[in-house]
This record gives sequence, C-alpha cells and structure tokens, in this order.
Amino acid sequence: MQENIISAEIEPFPNCANQAASILQRLGFRILHIGTTISVQGPESLWISVFNVAFETRKKTIMEEIKGGEVSYRKVLIENLKISSELEQLIAGVMFAEPPEFYQGQPEK
Repeated sequence: MQENIISAEIEPFPNCANQAASILQRLGFRILHIGTTISVQGPESLWISVFNVAFETRKKTIMEEIKGGEVSYRKVLIENLKISSELEQLIAGVMFAEPPEFYQGQPEK
C-alpha cells in the first residue's frame, strides 16, 4: 500500500527560505515552491519523524447536493508538533491544508 503524501506550507523566518528549503529537501521532502512560504510535500511517515505530528482519518462533506459529496482526508494533529534543532532557527511554523468547504447559498433570482 502506497503511503499518503501530505502537503504543507512552511513559514520561514526572513531571509531563511532557501536554507530551510535545502535542509527540508535533504531530509526527504519535495520542495514545490519557494516564496513567502515554502510549499512542501512528503510521505506521512516523514512528517511524523521530522515534526512529531500524528494523523487520523476524517471525513468532510464538501457539497451536500452531490451524491457522494463526502471526502476522506488525513487530519494532522499538531498538538505535539516540534521543530527540530536543525530547523528551529530557520522556520516559524508549519501550516497544513484541509479539503475546501464550498459555500452553499441561495441561488440568485
């Protein structure tokens, strides 16, 4: 069974993005983009070992009017998140995305 690939945005301290990205890549993460944040992907096990996070499967309804409008995703539990000493001077935080919620307002008349 293939392991879940998890995406996140890493917030580097000012002028530390390239150095942080280099270390993250050396640790095994895939760097997608370096800008204000660093867009990163990696297997679930890598996130667990590097940042001490945990995961659980959750379900979310994204559009009630569509049959099967429910999606399963891996929710990151960040209560014990720890930035390693190798990265703590380079990154301020890690932000994990969840599936979007769609607005279900009244149709215009």
